[in-house]
Amino acid sequence: MVLEKKNFVIVYDEKESYVPGVIDYLESKTNNIMTFFGLNSLKEKRKIIIFNDLELYKKHIEQFHEYRDYMCADTDDGNINLLSLEEAHKTKEHATMTVDDLKMTILHEFVHICQQECEVEHLEKDVIWFWEALATNLGNSEVFSKVLIKASNEEIEEFINLPQNYCVAFTIGNYLLDNYPSDAIIEYVKYPSKLIADSEKILNEAREWSNVRTMKR
Repeated sequence: MVLEKKNFVIVYDEKESYVPGVIDYLESKTNNIMTFFGLNSLKEKRKIIIFNDLELYKKHIEQFHEYRDYMCADTDDGNINLLSLEEAHKTKEHATMTVDDLKMTILHEFVHICQQECEVEHLEKDVIWFWEALATNLGNSEVFSKVLIKASNEEIEEFINLPQNYCVAFTIGNYLLDNYPSDAIIEYVKYPSKLIADSEKILNEAREWSNVRTMKR
């Protein structure tokens, strides 16, 4: 089944009756996110593809990188791809996923879409902690909590194998949004080489900030 909206074309199986509600939720939340990124609309409609076959989704992921069990949504090809609830329940990580979880997941991925839309300079390798710092704070902040950052900058930059990686990213993003002007953050979005040049400073500041906040509890 195909459902067309202002910024998206949604492809899903009609048996997934919850999908229109998920899309309505996405549309109700997108204006604030797009405003943050300085966007009025997307340059072209992106697809939202709901996979109702876990093995097919794995093959999709493996075109870009290794599949891991926690993966249930991505924007690797410039569209939002995610598992249906039924297929997500076949994974260990998402065995109890609810419709509300799916709503927040798709909003998280929409933040990634907006970041892709804003990039002027495209590097071969994304700064993953920064992408997830924005997506966790702007997309599904309800899921994460701030943590004491103990990891080294090198461990954070590695990210995939970092313990509590998304909570660490959420904490860094919380620091950035509280302490950096939005136009400075958008400059990092547009020109990631500027972000890389300032990464050590940002990560050191965020680590110290997380320390102080933890001590005040």
